[in-house]
Amino acid sequence: WIFSKEQKPIHTLCPDTMAENGKVTSGDDADPSKKPLLSSSTDYGSISFPEADGYSLSQRGLADIVAQKQTKALSAFGGVSGLASAVGCKDLSKGLINAKTKEGAAFVEAQRSKYGSNSLPPPPSPSLLALVLEGLKDPTIIMLLVSAVISLVLGLGIERDFEHGWIEGTSIFVTVCLVVAVASLTDYAKAKEFRDQQLRLEGERHVNLVRSGESTIVHPGELVVGDIIRLAVGDIVPVDGILIDGSGLKMDESALTGESDLINKAVYTGGGKESKADPFIVSGTNVMQGSGKMLVVAVGCNSMQGRILARIREQETEGGDDDDNEENGGFLSTLRSFFSFGSADVEGADLMKKLDVLAMDIGKIGLLVAFLVFLVMFTTWLNSQFFKGGDCAALVEDECIPHAACAWSHSSGSCVRTWTAEDISTVLDYFITAVTILVVAVPEGLPLAVTLALAVSVRRMIKDSNQVKHMDSCETMGSATTICSDKTGTLTENKMTAMRAFLAGKEHEHIVGKTSGEEDMNLGKIILESSTSSDETKALVELLSEAILLNCAPTSKVNSTEAGLVYEGNATECALIKLTQQLKVDGESLRQSFKKPNSVLDWGEHSIPFSSEKKRMSWIVEKGDGFRMYSKGAPKAMFGSSTSFLSGLSGSVTETKPLTPAELKAFNEKIESYQNSGLRSLAVAFRDFDSVPKDGWNNNKDLETNMTLLAVFGIEDPLRPSVPGAIEDCRKAGIDVRMCTGDALSTAVSIGKGCGILRSTDFDKDGNPKEGFAMTGAEFDDRVHLKDGKAPHVVRRVFDPEINDAVDKLAPQFLLDEKGNKKLDMEAFDKLWPTLRVLARCQPEDKLTLVKGMRKSQLFMDETRCRSLDKEHNIKIFPDYQVVAVTGDGTNDAPALKSADVGFAMGIVGTETAKQACDIILLDDNFSSIVKAAMWGRNVFDSISKFLQFQLTVNVVAITLAVVGAFAYSESPLTAVQMLWVNMIMDSLASLALATELPTKELLDRMPYGRRRPVISKVMQANIIGHSLYQIGVLLWVLFAPQTIPFLDPPITHDPTQGSVHWSVFFNVFVLLQLFNEFNSRRLPTIEKLRSTVSEWNVFNGVCSNPVFVAVMVSTFLAQIFIVQYGGLAVNLVHGGLTRDQWLFCVVVGMFGLVWQLIINFLIVRLMKSSSEEETNSIEQSIRKMSTRSLGDVKDDTSIDDAESHREKSLPQANWDKFRAGVRQGNIYKDMMGGSSFRSGHKLGSIVKTRLDDQKEAKKKIEVSEKLFSSEKSLKQD
Repeated sequence: WIFSKEQKPIHTLCPDTMAENGKVTSGDDADPSKKPLLSSSTDYGSISFPEADGYSLSQRGLADIVAQKQTKALSAFGGVSGLASAVGCKDLSKGLINAKTKEGAAFVEAQRSKYGSNSLPPPPSPSLLALVLEGLKDPTIIMLLVSAVISLVLGLGIERDFEHGWIEGTSIFVTVCLVVAVASLTDYAKAKEFRDQQLRLEGERHVNLVRSGESTIVHPGELVVGDIIRLAVGDIVPVDGILIDGSGLKMDESALTGESDLINKAVYTGGGKESKADPFIVSGTNVMQGSGKMLVVAVGCNSMQGRILARIREQETEGGDDDDNEENGGFLSTLRSFFSFGSADVEGADLMKKLDVLAMDIGKIGLLVAFLVFLVMFTTWLNSQFFKGGDCAALVEDECIPHAACAWSHSSGSCVRTWTAEDISTVLDYFITAVTILVVAVPEGLPLAVTLALAVSVRRMIKDSNQVKHMDSCETMGSATTICSDKTGTLTENKMTAMRAFLAGKEHEHIVGKTSGEEDMNLGKIILESSTSSDETKALVELLSEAILLNCAPTSKVNSTEAGLVYEGNATECALIKLTQQLKVDGESLRQSFKKPNSVLDWGEHSIPFSSEKKRMSWIVEKGDGFRMYSKGAPKAMFGSSTSFLSGLSGSVTETKPLTPAELKAFNEKIESYQNSGLRSLAVAFRDFDSVPKDGWNNNKDLETNMTLLAVFGIEDPLRPSVPGAIEDCRKAGIDVRMCTGDALSTAVSIGKGCGILRSTDFDKDGNPKEGFAMTGAEFDDRVHLKDGKAPHVVRRVFDPEINDAVDKLAPQFLLDEKGNKKLDMEAFDKLWPTLRVLARCQPEDKLTLVKGMRKSQLFMDETRCRSLDKEHNIKIFPDYQVVAVTGDGTNDAPALKSADVGFAMGIVGTETAKQACDIILLDDNFSSIVKAAMWGRNVFDSISKFLQFQLTVNVVAITLAVVGAFAYSESPLTAVQMLWVNMIMDSLASLALATELPTKELLDRMPYGRRRPVISKVMQANIIGHSLYQIGVLLWVLFAPQTIPFLDPPITHDPTQGSVHWSVFFNVFVLLQLFNEFNSRRLPTIEKLRSTVSEWNVFNGVCSNPVFVAVMVSTFLAQIFIVQYGGLAVNLVHGGLTRDQWLFCVVVGMFGLVWQLIINFLIVRLMKSSSEEETNSIEQSIRKMSTRSLGDVKDDTSIDDAESHREKSLPQANWDKFRAGVRQGNIYKDMMGGSSFRSGHKLGSIVKTRLDDQKEAKKKIEVSEKLFSSEKSLKQD
């Protein structure tokens, strides 16, 4: 379906229906003389499109109306309503007929057949055959296949050895086919997994559709031309359309135009080309502000998004990049690149880049070794056979002439060696051996292991409510050092309930039942029972219900189910709607009573959508002889727009009082009391109008002023029960959690304290957060950015300490960079962020600044500052760059989600824009799921490291033995077929076994890895070297002295030839050593864990929890038995296989590798130092050096012994011993304290250094040291 019959790329993805019906796509320059044709057949089987003034409403014509912004076309069809009617939508307020009815389903299907469906064919996925052909293009595979062909030609065609000549070539063919098949199947499964993941993500998209006057949530694929959809902030528009209703709607079209400015959209009211209104909305653009409704006019292939995709597909089909035409650096540059190992800029890169560099280096080493082996074997053979004559040199003329490989030289009078077909076969064997060494050396299993580990994790993470969009983010999350989390819905349940209200001059509060059997007195019931007059109660309920229900988004609903109440839409609005249900009000009937006929609005006259700048929203309805506007928003914003408040009701008549400064102060105190209780505060107000303002509802900027304050609510959002434990897990894992919320500072501090983000030590004696631990976004913004002192002051957001909140007032301008962004004061930022735990009244740009700043910070290099933070606040700065994860749900959070190392979007309340920008979607919006993602990320890193350790061990051993065999016997003891089997064990099967381990909670008991951590850790190095030495030693023993192997009767004869018992045992020992080493590779503990946990020494711990590992081990062992016993000459092994005693020896030698691992662990514990010990020893040495230099007149040339002696005279020995003991005990206390590297000895070191630097006289230094070192109790407390 990509190509036409002429094999030319065409728009088959988006077929041009204009060619089908013969109509000409119209534009502003179309012939206006054409008479309008507004008739449209009702026969669903025919295809005819309305026309007017040269404009056609065909699929392409409708798409061009939006793409080319043809306002004349709207005029030609009588405006938007006329165009809607022409495409099947007769009533803009109701939309198309509901597809739930038979008639509606038929009509919708007819629309889909006529105008196309809103779906795009997915890009073609590679077939299995294509992947096989791709695998056969690998250079090493090609070399092996060529070698196999030559081997067959030599064996069957030249040597005519039909009994054995076919074996080696056929074996290579079969093995290569097996290797390619396994690799192709794995790649195919990987591509299918990725495709399925994209389909899952696509399947979770939704739009708010209006049909038959009812709003429903559907998948974008259900849309057809003529549908009406609602637009809300955060939506990514899936179709092209025309705005039919909207207020304050602003679109981000940067994805289409590249321009970052928001585009205002307005309803078309007429005026043709002269109209300045832009009602055209293009697919793929984002709703950034406001709300509205849109008429769908182009879907799927005909939409702007679909047409662009078609062009991209065509370019991909037409082929390629011009990379091949780029100039290279020449031969010297290529040679220099080949012999350069590692990369200078790989430090700090992610794991994938480090692995790429490592794989390239291993491949280079393998190629050099393969070339060296071939060169040595070939030159040794050439010298012995041709330069020295070989067997021919000893022959006389009568013996020489009949010999096939010899010829008599009359000039030299001796028998010389000549070339034969067998010589070509010998050279070919050398070449095959070199190629197989290269095959084993190249770690093609490494990307397979990475892919498997990520694919398995991604698939299983869905069960933990983590839907991964970008696979590499899964591994990155394992290195996360900081999580910047939202509050609402992430730390809290997002099940909001109105708990307190100040209404009509009275305080009302939800009463919790005193016993488990006693029901709660909800707020609605309290309000109903608070009034003594039934008229007063009725009037109050009516006023409050209208203020709530008529000033909510139509998508906010509270549905009753068997499981309880289910919120749909905005949770804060749902809390208020729930209150009206408690007041026994029928919300749907109330809203319908205010609906105007033929209006596109759901009810009322005019709506003013929520704005983050104004922090409120309003809705105007017709009330009596006039109009009433209901408004709700942040209390501070509402107080500033109100001049009076509802003080009570006299019967059904409202009574108001002026909102004086004294009353305003009382309201602020009430709000503060709500916030101190952890409640979100919200204010509701109203204003009456006698008539429509002169400027209308749209253009009047003073509508939301002079309002009457109706009520103030305190809304509770309960903390998730799992959050405190999850945050404690993060703290143990070395991950700092910071809360960024739009709530007031007191509310945020209350929640932060409840969930454990703010510890008890983070508060002062008065119960307030210490300086720098909690602040507002305005204060943070002001403190971390550079100011322009010379420029005039401007009105901007500034923190006001008197009200503990942000206000707009004159302040210095910020310095801007060349891109117009505020310049970050990195020094001020580094002073602020380590202690910052709660950021309240946080705007998206504040979160973005925090994320970017932490990722850039190099505070970890300032040891003095790090020690000070540890000593004063028990805050340990991770000794590497920060890896930041951030959560977000709104459209404005997208930049922060993109800038973070890992971005989490909320799956329930998150906007489409946030989900597009993120790396992982939290399906349950739960913070605990982020912790699970961190655990999975660490598991991925460990799985890759385990496989890497195993593969490098095999590489080292296989290459070493191949080189030794080549030098000793002029051939490798492992043949090409055997090498390929080993390659399969250590690549495909090992990656499958080691990359499928499940994560455990113990993964969170250690610090993150960090950006600069080397791929191969110290423990991995020890294991690789240790096992390589053991395996090489055992295999050299078998290779050179098999007859000395005990308990074998008869003993193994030294017979270094293919197919002998000697080399069959060698091959079997080699494979079994690798199999048992896979068990050792399952555990990858740290030095600290080996010292403290016995279970880390047990390589079988948890093995049964991974059935894949068990299955791979069992199947590999059984396959090895089959190959050895029945493979015979096909795999260059002894016919009939090995005896029972020989098998027993091989198994025992392999199993001893498990014991050898215990020996390696013992040596690691005894000889290797952990990072914390190295730091502590360094401190001890520096303190000793400082003390010996400062405690007397020690000359520069004084020896260490003299200095030590002088120190002993100056400082009491007992105190010095205590200090050294304290430093060493820091290693013991580190496990109890749960920290990382800076411990008690480190703290004492920083104290001593600081104090000694402050003193000038040696005598005072001694006194300070004695005082510090004399108290064992203070040492342990530190």
